[in-house]
Amino acid sequence: MDKRFLRTEKLLVEAMLALIREKEFQMIRIEDIVTRAEIARKTFYAHYENKQQLLWVSLAAHFQKLEATTGDLNPDTLLMNQKPLSYTIFKHVEEYQLFYSSMLIDGEDSGFIFQFLDYLARQSYAKHQPLRDAAPMLSVPPEMIANFLSGALLGTLRWWLTSGLQETPEQMAYRFSQLAAPGVLQSMGLD
Repeated sequence: MDKRFLRTEKLLVEAMLALIREKEFQMIRIEDIVTRAEIARKTFYAHYENKQQLLWVSLAAHFQKLEATTGDLNPDTLLMNQKPLSYTIFKHVEEYQLFYSSMLIDGEDSGFIFQFLDYLARQSYAKHQPLRDAAPMLSVPPEMIANFLSGALLGTLRWWLTSGLQETPEQMAYRFSQLAAPGVLQSMGLD
């Protein structure tokens, strides 16, 4: 890819990430994106069909940066970087509270919700590999565990958002682990 293409991609992603901090996704127009990115409207359409496509590319890029800052799960403590595995997600949702409130509580974009669930399940599956390696037996398929955790996490995030983020991301991550860990550990023979 040439440098101009990559530069435009970067500008579009940065514009989208900035805008979803400022206003509800449904209120963001293509015009807002191209104005923020300082590019022509036709350039936007040379890269993306619509704002939803740019949204997921932007979030995926942001998630990759987050993943690069996280370590591996310690199977003895169940912590990653001295915090529960879900801490990174809670911190991210706090940072983009307006966006997630509009998408997970008020929104009608089920496509986003399913993409987000799939992302959470893939990350859960990957990050729990050290725990599976230490498990003497698995009574539940690992993919089912990952999907269970992603659904539970999404429900917990929705509750946290509707309650006004009264607890910190770290507190929420510990509470989530308190609820989810016993069942997961038992299903792996690690209780």
